[in-house]
Parts: sequence; C-alpha cells; structure tokens
Amino acid sequence: MKRIFWSGVGYAAGISSSIYVQRRVRRAVEHYTPEQIRQDAAVRGRQVADKARDVVVDLREAAAEGADAMRAREEELKAEFAPDPGARKNPRQHRPSRLRH
Repeated sequence: MKRIFWSGVGYAAGISSSIYVQRRVRRAVEHYTPEQIRQDAAVRGRQVADKARDVVVDLREAAAEGADAMRAREEELKAEFAPDPGARKNPRQHRPSRLRH
C-alpha cells in the first residue's frame, strides 16, 4: 500500500512540476523572443510534451503487462505447489523413511 501511495505522490509531483516548468518556459519564451522563434519553440515544446505523454503511456502499459505476467506466474506456482486434494490427511504418512547408516 505504501508503494502505491508513494508512486501516486511521485506521479503527481512529476506531472505538476512539468506543468509548472512548461508554463514558466512559455512565459520566458514569449517575453524574450521574436514571433517566428516563439512559434518554433512552441511547436518544439508541444512535440516534447507529446513524446513525454507517449513515454508515460508506454510505462503504464509495461507496468500493467508486468502485473498480468506476475499474476499468471503466481497462479502457475499455486497450481504446481498446491496440496493434492486426494492426499492422506495424516501428515506422518507423508514423511519419507529415514535412511540408517
């Protein structure tokens, strides 16, 4: 539960800081550059933001795929190591005999 919480905090901090930086850069660009350079910077900024969104989507998909694989493997292991329902109830009967030297 802690990991989920801190992951959420990390995502929120990352998103909010990137929005903050994006706004600050946009203001600085508008203040100091001529119109054509400003337009080029805006286009590049949008491209960078789009690539960042794509990375976030890829990371989410990878995390979901990993979680699915983990669940599937867990089910395989449970099926492999689950107690046999037809086994004897007395645990002493399952012990292997001891070898004598």
